[in-house]
Amino acid sequence: MKKVLIPTDFTVESLQLIEYAILNFPEAKLDIILVHGFRLPDTRWGLTHYSAMREVNKLNTDVFAKAKNMFVREHSDVIGRLRFELFTGNNSFAFQNFAEQLDVKDAIIPKGKFLNVNNSKCFDPTRFIKKNIDNVIEIPFELTEEYQKGRFSLSALLNF
Repeated sequence: MKKVLIPTDFTVESLQLIEYAILNFPEAKLDIILVHGFRLPDTRWGLTHYSAMREVNKLNTDVFAKAKNMFVREHSDVIGRLRFELFTGNNSFAFQNFAEQLDVKDAIIPKGKFLNVNNSKCFDPTRFIKKNIDNVIEIPFELTEEYQKGRFSLSALLNF
C-alpha cells in the first residue's frame, strides 16, 4: 500500500484532499494518514494523563466521523486504511522523525492557507509536510466564506 500523509482540521472540507490522493495515485491501494498538529500539555500532570487517542476523539465531531465513514465506504476499493496521527513536535527535525516512524514519502496538501484551527492546543502541520516530505502534491483549494469564518450548516456539510 502507498502511504499518503494529508493534513486535517477535522472538518468535512479537509476530507476532499483524500479524493485528490485517489486521483493522483490511481494504481495504488492507499494507506491514508490524516495528520493534525497538537501541542502537548506543559504540566507534569497533563503529560502523565495525555492520550493521543483521547485527543483525536475530542477533535473528531459526529458530522466529520459520518462524512469520513461514508467516504471510506464509497472508496473502499482504493482506500486500504485510513487513520489519524497527531504531530506533537515543534520543528522540522521532529517532523522528520515523525515521518520516518510512519515511513511516509508522499503527501497531498492544499496551496495556501487551509486549515481552520480555532483551538489553542492545535496547529496546522502543512508547513512541516511541505519542507520534509519527498513527494508533496499541492492542490489548488478554494474555501467557501462559511468555512473561512468557521460557520457551517449541517446540510451543506453532508452534501459535499
